[in-house]
Amino acid sequence: MKITEFEILRVPPSWVWLRIHTDTELTGLGEPFLEGHAEPVIAEVKRLEPLLIGKDPCRVEELWHLMYGEGYVGGPIKMSAISGIDIALWDLAGKAAGLPIHKMLGGACHDRIRMYHATGGGLPWCVEPGDPYRAGTPPETSLIPDSPEAYREAARVLTEEWGFRCLKVHFGPGTGLPVTSEVEAFAEKFAAVREGAGPNADVAVDIHNPHPAIARQLIDALTPHRPLFVEEPMPVERVDVLAHIAQGANVPIAAGERWMGKWIFFDALSRGALSVLQPDICHAGGITECRKIAAMGEAAYATLALHCPLSPLALAASIQLDACTPNFLVQEHNEVNDTRDGARTLIGKGYFKEPFVLDDEGCVPVPDGPGLGITLDEEGMDRIMAMPWSLQRG
Repeated sequence: MKITEFEILRVPPSWVWLRIHTDTELTGLGEPFLEGHAEPVIAEVKRLEPLLIGKDPCRVEELWHLMYGEGYVGGPIKMSAISGIDIALWDLAGKAAGLPIHKMLGGACHDRIRMYHATGGGLPWCVEPGDPYRAGTPPETSLIPDSPEAYREAARVLTEEWGFRCLKVHFGPGTGLPVTSEVEAFAEKFAAVREGAGPNADVAVDIHNPHPAIARQLIDALTPHRPLFVEEPMPVERVDVLAHIAQGANVPIAAGERWMGKWIFFDALSRGALSVLQPDICHAGGITECRKIAAMGEAAYATLALHCPLSPLALAASIQLDACTPNFLVQEHNEVNDTRDGARTLIGKGYFKEPFVLDDEGCVPVPDGPGLGITLDEEGMDRIMAMPWSLQRG
């Protein structure tokens, strides 16, 4: 089997997919995308295409290093392009072998994957497949937006009605110091989510890169409420400062969604900076590289919680890696892909013939089909592909 062509698919609302064609009937799907930089990543995919034409797609590791070593190494554009190509190569390799990717990587440690849903100061809602999240209309409520009561009720709905058993609160304190006066208010809202989610759910928090001094105050205020992890407690550039924060914290620290390649993760782990690794499978180097990052984390007593704010295809790739990762913790997904069908929560409806279905314990089953384990919903995709595509993510 030889690679013959790369086909770029601009999939609404804002995703970029890659279909790798071969000289057989088999094709592979991946997601080469970087938020706000779709066109440069597409250009890089096309630049790398001639390197792979005529090559055996099943030699995934060799092709990864061939692409990485071509020209300047690293960088978010190149690594996002490599990531999408890598996912498509693994999809092809699995289809050629008649096995799901997780079985090619040692077999499943987990038959179900625990999912988490973002939450905040407003009730959740769904949109039609292919529509951006901003196109939806939040449910009417008498609660004051962004109040502790609104945070509490949103958490209750997501756990009691939608079925999630893990949530992540998002706070945006910014990078300045005056926000110190709001630290207790953030802690109050987090406590409200804890109460609304109930005793059988875990709650993490993303504090979105504040000033390190504010991060320390937030961590101290949040610690009594036992967050599952505190995500990105400082700007992403300096691992040494992140390590200093982590060493003074009594909660697990998570980071990595904007880190590319295994090397910075090695640096962070060797400094004791992380308890939870969050590489993005579409940015950090695909399945090949994230597998290695997860293994390094296992040796450092760190768990894996892959970043995944993109399409259901990125989620499908993440789930394959989650399944065979012993130190897997929980999986993120983009809520724009959620659909409510009666009492069920579906993820990926309209894109896949068999969307992921959340069970009573907030998990989705690992698909056992070859490659990524998914089959496209051709009718649904026809409807979606006729909708507008935007550079603005989701």
